Amino acid sequence: MKTAVDMNDPRVMRLVLTIALPAVAGLAASAGHHAINAIFLGALGPEVLAGISLVMPLFLLVAATGQGLGIGLATLLARHLGEGDVSAASSVAVTALAATIPIGIVLSVLIYLGLPSFVGALGASNELLAPGLNYGRLLAFGVTLGLLQAVCDFIAIAEGNSRFSMIVLIASFALNAILDPVFIFLLQFRETGAAFATILSSVAALLCYVVYFQRRWGKVRVTTWLVRWRLLRPIARIGIPAAATSVVTGIGFLVLLREAAVHGGDAGVAATAIAIRLMTLGQLPVFGFCLGAQSVVSHAVGAGDPLRVRAIIRVMLAVTIPVASLYSALLFLGAEPIVRLFTDNSEVAAEAASYLRALFPVFPLAAFQSVLLVMLQSRGRAGLSAVVGLAPQGYLLIPLLLLLPLWIGFAGVALAPAGAAILAAMLGLVIARREWLALLPTNTGHLIGPSTLHP
Repeated sequence: MKTAVDMNDPRVMRLVLTIALPAVAGLAASAGHHAINAIFLGALGPEVLAGISLVMPLFLLVAATGQGLGIGLATLLARHLGEGDVSAASSVAVTALAATIPIGIVLSVLIYLGLPSFVGALGASNELLAPGLNYGRLLAFGVTLGLLQAVCDFIAIAEGNSRFSMIVLIASFALNAILDPVFIFLLQFRETGAAFATILSSVAALLCYVVYFQRRWGKVRVTTWLVRWRLLRPIARIGIPAAATSVVTGIGFLVLLREAAVHGGDAGVAATAIAIRLMTLGQLPVFGFCLGAQSVVSHAVGAGDPLRVRAIIRVMLAVTIPVASLYSALLFLGAEPIVRLFTDNSEVAAEAASYLRALFPVFPLAAFQSVLLVMLQSRGRAGLSAVVGLAPQGYLLIPLLLLLPLWIGFAGVALAPAGAAILAAMLGLVIARREWLALLPTNTGHLIGPSTLHP
């Protein structure tokens, strides 16, 4: 079963869409699952949805680890494939998989033991505390499985098999969505049922990847003798800024939920939880597109082709920004009916609808930032990628979250992400211009001819 595509295809638009759209479909399915999950949990009451949302920043540590490992290995793997070195690419993949297991076990133990203190420090009421602990303690047992699935997805996408990744993601999230009502309502496990469904869907996805690697449907070979622990350093050098971005995003969400609780009470936390789910629904597909396209960019970097890199970046901008703008308009115009899918509480619905309208500028600006991060990460610009990635959810967002609510109350909690996105975009434009000019080769004649790139 040969599923990989030709990463040297001169038709850049076709290649990017071929690689990236399956990744979009896969992460769109993930975002859709989170939204559906929120609808099911919201049916148990806004306090359940809010309580579970309080523990999610902690699990962003897991997502950060998976993202860091994944982006680091995917960038190196694609570079080696661009150089024609399949053995080196395989060593990167196997080393990342081997490192995932002990890392996952450590994170699982830390989350399980630290969860009560973490949730208690947020100042949540007892109505929110119980469902958060019930859900989080069980989900902690699935941390290693989730990390392994994420790393496998990155491997498949990086070697050009994004279609397989898409199929696995959609199937696993569909299974999760089917199991959710069974465990939550039929078996009456309530919030713990959602955690059971997530763990079982990860097991199913990993079984698919066992078949994938055993039958050698990709280019890399997964055998233990290819482990090279020294490769963790270059993987970490690329991946740590991406992981730090997710860690800071988790801290940002933590402060967001804390300020929502202080200035909006339980209704404010529930409204913020709904807004965060819908933010994820809009941003994950864009991230998926950039994730798929990153393998194409990294391949071009490995091949030493700067004009091809520029062409790919143009395609990414032309796709992601209009799509993200359309999603912003949809949320702005349809805020009330969309929110009513998650809750029938009028106070929570009103707060959430106002929140969504305040997020209008976030999505297109986040799309621009995602493309810029791909360009920086693929070229090994770890420091700059950290500066860009940490801005909208970190060192720009957190001060706004601490200051704006003191001035305008709960509305400040909603406006802070938009303000941070605008400031981050201004910073990103300065960095993007410099990096774009750096991609201009001094002598293009030997690198690429005018007839080798086709849109």
